[in-house]
Amino acid sequence: MSLNDTYQSYVDLNIFTNCTKRYSDSGNLIGNTVKSLLNIFGDHHINFIRVFIDPQPCPEKLDSYIEYISKEAWLPQYGSLIDELFVTNGLADGYIKSTQVCDTDYIFQVEHDWIFLDTIKHDLGFLINCMKEQSMHHLRFNKRANIHKPWDRLTPISVLGCDFCKTSIRSNNPHIIDRQSYLNKWNSYIDLSNTPNRADGIENKMVGLDGYIYGGFQYPQQIQHVDGRN
Repeated sequence: MSLNDTYQSYVDLNIFTNCTKRYSDSGNLIGNTVKSLLNIFGDHHINFIRVFIDPQPCPEKLDSYIEYISKEAWLPQYGSLIDELFVTNGLADGYIKSTQVCDTDYIFQVEHDWIFLDTIKHDLGFLINCMKEQSMHHLRFNKRANIHKPWDRLTPISVLGCDFCKTSIRSNNPHIIDRQSYLNKWNSYIDLSNTPNRADGIENKMVGLDGYIYGGFQYPQQIQHVDGRN
């Protein structure tokens, strides 16, 4: 992993979670996601960390989940890193809210059930500079190898010596966005009427919009989905 301190770009990290029967009592799901992210990227290019909680499908667990996340114990290596916590009406509502309350030009959007893999070799500061150089509005990490799919045709490019693929879709897999582009334009594509059906209100409205994937063509997967729906 590159730790080149000449790149001084910072990103706000937004974690989107919800109350579930299996995970809200322990916080293991969100804890493992945040720990794996920090293990790969560190925290030296992260400005603020915010958590956005959808109470569904188990709103009775909301208060205890908030109490758990507010404690230091769930991230013992790092102490208390959570700067703010918001209750939302579904993922789409939280997603829009995150673009409105954050401070940085680029924000890292991560749902609570992903593991980051060591195939990611660059730090967040460097990736933000690549996004600025290429005018990327959406850069995601892939849960599969970077290969063509019927719904996703890839075009390899190089930016600042790093390989990426331009793609024909955007998804809710962990990704970094140009915050102002969403405030100015892309938030209007998000369907709030679909809440609390979560990802539908975002992904289904972003089909056909250009984005970018980390790594060149045939680069191996960079994240693993552990699926924390229940």
